[in-house]
Amino acid sequence: MPKNTIKSLACIAILGVLLLAACSPATSTQSPTDNSTAAPSTYTPTKEATSTFTPLPPTATPIPYSPVNSPLQGIPLSEINTVNTNPFDPPVLGFDEPHQGIDYSYYRYKNETMNDIDGIEGLEVLSVLDGAVASVIYDRMPYGNAIIIETPLDSIEPALLASITFPEIAPTLVPDPRHNCPDLVKNPAWDDANRSLYFVYAHLLNYPEQTIGDKVLSGQVIGQVGNTGNSSNAHLHLELRLGPGGASFTSMAKYDTRASLEEMANYCTWRISNRFQLLDPNLILQLQP
Repeated sequence: MPKNTIKSLACIAILGVLLLAACSPATSTQSPTDNSTAAPSTYTPTKEATSTFTPLPPTATPIPYSPVNSPLQGIPLSEINTVNTNPFDPPVLGFDEPHQGIDYSYYRYKNETMNDIDGIEGLEVLSVLDGAVASVIYDRMPYGNAIIIETPLDSIEPALLASITFPEIAPTLVPDPRHNCPDLVKNPAWDDANRSLYFVYAHLLNYPEQTIGDKVLSGQVIGQVGNTGNSSNAHLHLELRLGPGGASFTSMAKYDTRASLEEMANYCTWRISNRFQLLDPNLILQLQP
């Protein structure tokens, strides 16, 4: 057989082998996966950690405690008694005399000579404590022009209150018949469970500009020293009482034939009946900051 024929047959044989190999399916080394019989997954997803907000407890609102201020402009508390010209001299319960407050007056204060501007008349009167106006009195006997300011006990700094011994609530007294008082005021709105201090600033030069209910700050100007009412010389009459919270008086007057029954009832209730218990103003003025 010729050599060319042999070569051709060999090539054809090799080509056939190659074609058979190309057409045969590939054998995979991977195991088939049958989704219908696959074992259930044991993976448990973990929730992403979240922070829990715990709100802080609310901060208590601070109570604005009332500071103590001198009742006279330019005279500090440490020197206020140097102008005390008529001291506290309380009466027997049920009576009105001799003296239920302190009078502050002078013709000279830290001056070697006296002249027209050295006197106390016209000197600004200041509120001793924060509070609210409980009464405004226009030129009535005996207080003249006057203002009463209420300060609830729970608005005063506890450390200051702790240094004071206040009297327990005392029975209301029927004034001595010689006072000719009408029936006392009985106001159910007055709060004996929450008592207040009441400062009277009397004999003021002019009608007070405030009205009942007005808020007043410690050290605020509330008038000027005058000589109105039952007064023989310019001075500030300062009076202090402890009584039921929320009391107010439209006016009060006595020892004057022009005084109305309502004014006299207010005066007797306020000043003689012990419904509003009398205190020495120095009880508060001594509490110097």
